[in-house]
Amino acid sequence: MEFSEIVQQRRSVKSYDPDKTISDAELRELFDEVVLSPSSFNLQNWTFIAVKDSAMKKKLKEAAWGQSQVKDCSAAILVCGKLDAYQDAPKIYKDAPKEVQEGLLPMINNFYEGKEQLQRDEAIRSASLAAMTLMYGATSRGWATGPMIGFDPEAVSRLLKLTPNLIPVMIVVLGRQKDPPRPRSYRHPVEKVVRLNTLDGPGLTGMPHPPNKPDPAHMPAGA
Repeated sequence: MEFSEIVQQRRSVKSYDPDKTISDAELRELFDEVVLSPSSFNLQNWTFIAVKDSAMKKKLKEAAWGQSQVKDCSAAILVCGKLDAYQDAPKIYKDAPKEVQEGLLPMINNFYEGKEQLQRDEAIRSASLAAMTLMYGATSRGWATGPMIGFDPEAVSRLLKLTPNLIPVMIVVLGRQKDPPRPRSYRHPVEKVVRLNTLDGPGLTGMPHPPNKPDPAHMPAGA
């Protein structure tokens, strides 16, 4: 499946077939790609908890204000942001050349140490990037997904036994879609949300070239 097709097909799905399961092997294949997501300094500020057990999903549903997709999906994946990921830098860069370690490790520590808001912002940014990889990767394999912030973060943290250095960023439910997808909802026009050079610059209005036709600007002379 082409990436453009994956983007077009992805929907935020709320209705799942409760009889469909996903194997650990399938999840592992998916997360082998998810962990390649970008993060600042390659700190990988994320942790995931894949809830597959039916009893646990029922409890998680209660913490998610009774939303049925949490119980009916094949896996409810809590995406967590790791606040102290910068402390993993020595392990991450242990095989780097000595001069790289000497320059980079103090820089990373000074950048994050004692800056709680920055640590939180970075954790949410990185975890969200990984969540998007998760949703696109699932779509490419025929699974439906839905990102959720509709839950009690304290209740979810207690239920799934999060340590203080982890914050719940979102739940991504994953499974086989039960009902037909609704039409895609309104999207702001590109020219309204993409500005050129400055915020008060013109909106992006250039039209893409038709598929399978080369861009004339990149064709060789005489072609």
